[in-house]
Amino acid sequence: MTAQTAILAQIKAADTIIIHRHQRPDPDAFGAQFGLAELIKSSYPNKRVHVVGKSFPSGEWMGAMEDIADDIYRDALVIVVDTANSPRVDDQRYDLGHTLIKIDHHPNDEPYGDYNWVVEGASSTSALIFDFYRTFKDEMKLSDAGASYLYAGIVGDTGRFLYATTSDTMSVVSDLMTFNFDWFKINQQMDTISPVAAQMSGYVYNHMTITEEGFNYIILTKEILEQFDLGDFGTSFVVPLLGKINTVKVWAVFQEDDDGTFRVRLRARNTVINGIAKNHGGGGHAFASGAKAKDIDEINDIVAEANAVLRKETN
Repeated sequence: MTAQTAILAQIKAADTIIIHRHQRPDPDAFGAQFGLAELIKSSYPNKRVHVVGKSFPSGEWMGAMEDIADDIYRDALVIVVDTANSPRVDDQRYDLGHTLIKIDHHPNDEPYGDYNWVVEGASSTSALIFDFYRTFKDEMKLSDAGASYLYAGIVGDTGRFLYATTSDTMSVVSDLMTFNFDWFKINQQMDTISPVAAQMSGYVYNHMTITEEGFNYIILTKEILEQFDLGDFGTSFVVPLLGKINTVKVWAVFQEDDDGTFRVRLRARNTVINGIAKNHGGGGHAFASGAKAKDIDEINDIVAEANAVLRKETN
């Protein structure tokens, strides 16, 4: 029995299904979560399907999170999408259900759950959800709304098809675009920023640091962020800005959190950087990873490691 077949059997058997995703969600986390919920609700209208996690303004155009009671988890099937490690699951009640399933496309360093379906190297978890639908197309239904969520997730995680894009990715997108939704509007929604974000962009370009090796980074302290009222998840647009410089090979955003530690977003053109992320409590894709730095000293360590990797490439 394949992982997909086992997962479908669990979905069919469950009356209540609760779908989680990772903290600080990106478009793929939202897209996979809402897309899977729509797929299940359209296919099995009598099932109770809930999407949970912290609400973020950046995802409100897709839909709303639900606040559910603990007792709803009793005998429920819980599915966690797009989350490599269990500490990153948003809403830690994910393990209160009867059965736990993990669906993801990141390296499977922690295969938590009763069932795992992980395809490392897939463009996105949203693309996997659509593959799941295509595999069982004879017995499942995907609504236009569900297709729109999955499309948005793929566009987001591929950086508008700049990363992790293969012929299979485009095949999925081609099939999704046969559904009746405004993909042009979604592209515009995901490619616009607010006036204050534009001001922040100017700050980033004026204060970024590019090393001789081709590593570009910016440190965004709480003091800096307070100058720009960006709200929750407000700095995601900063990450691709640093990679637009033609001499840059690897780039990173170091963002200070409330506890004084720094969230690290690492990206690269062709340099494998997930090893650096793993050295600092993180991980992810070869060219797109995340980590954590406890202070400026650890940030300096990450900068030094990135420069060392780049020097090794040129020797």
